[in-house]
Amino acid sequence: MGTSQEGSGPDPFEQLLDPGFVSGALHQEPSAEERQRAAERAARTADLQRRLAAEQEDRALQSVVDRKAAKQAVRKERTRKYGALLLLVVVVGGIAVYMSRGDGSGLNSETARPSNFPPVDKSASAKPLGTPPPAPSPAGGFEFIRTQKVGKGPVAWDPCRPVRYEVNPAGAPPGGDQLIKEAVLRTAAPTGLKFVDEGTTDEVWSKDRDDYQPDRYSKKWAPVLIAWTTEQENPAVAGYIAGQGGPVSVADADGRLVNVSGAIILDADDIGRSLTYPDGQTEARAIVQHELGHVVGLDHTSDRTQLMYSETNDEQPGDWGTGDLAGLHQLGRGDCMPDV
Repeated sequence: MGTSQEGSGPDPFEQLLDPGFVSGALHQEPSAEERQRAAERAARTADLQRRLAAEQEDRALQSVVDRKAAKQAVRKERTRKYGALLLLVVVVGGIAVYMSRGDGSGLNSETARPSNFPPVDKSASAKPLGTPPPAPSPAGGFEFIRTQKVGKGPVAWDPCRPVRYEVNPAGAPPGGDQLIKEAVLRTAAPTGLKFVDEGTTDEVWSKDRDDYQPDRYSKKWAPVLIAWTTEQENPAVAGYIAGQGGPVSVADADGRLVNVSGAIILDADDIGRSLTYPDGQTEARAIVQHELGHVVGLDHTSDRTQLMYSETNDEQPGDWGTGDLAGLHQLGRGDCMPDV
């Protein structure tokens, strides 16, 4: 028998199949054009996602920016600047030296009591009427208007007698009386000084104001005058100046100084405008507190985070800062001076 040749050539079944189908029809690679289109779609999707995320972030950021800008615009328009307060402190200090002998030539044990001094106040307490709370530590910056030339410490009010004050309500904005009451309470607390509201007066502020007016205020030192004004009535509060304030001091026979009177003027237009804005009550009250800070003996400080800084800024609080409180603490610890 001869040998068979079957199987030695190509498989006829395999020849019927498409080699491309056999090698990869189930896993066919996309063409270059398809890959390009897919890549473009992916890029567009990624770009859209990035833009949506960026827009969302921008909206959140813009919301913060808008709130901050609105707040800054409010603060600028309210013009709560204390710029020229130091001017009045200097002026009032000069009046105190000239009129009230704040240079130490007031009382003199060898001469009669000056005629423009009230009689000795027999109702004065033998001890302080209050005690200031502990001062914060650490404290921010603060300055005093004057310090004693005889002895140590700042020139302060006699803590054994109340700080009397009267308000001229003429021209006050709505809510002005409440602002003053709140500011007085917030000044009394850190000093321990006792403030007494003596009611209203028709006295008009003047830089030449007498610190002893027996015909108007009985035979005591004139109470602190708090009055409202406008820049049309008084150029002292023109422009960005919302108020001015300062104390009047006299000397005892030993040359020690003590505050006995003072005055504050407030710009009714500026403060009234402040009260129409969000958080305006806090801002307006802070103006009055700043002025009361001058009256009790605080000067401007270079510390921008304190209420006694001369100009409004974003670092200032709406109430006393730690430096303000430290200074007010010392001003509440003055000596009792019953002979003045």
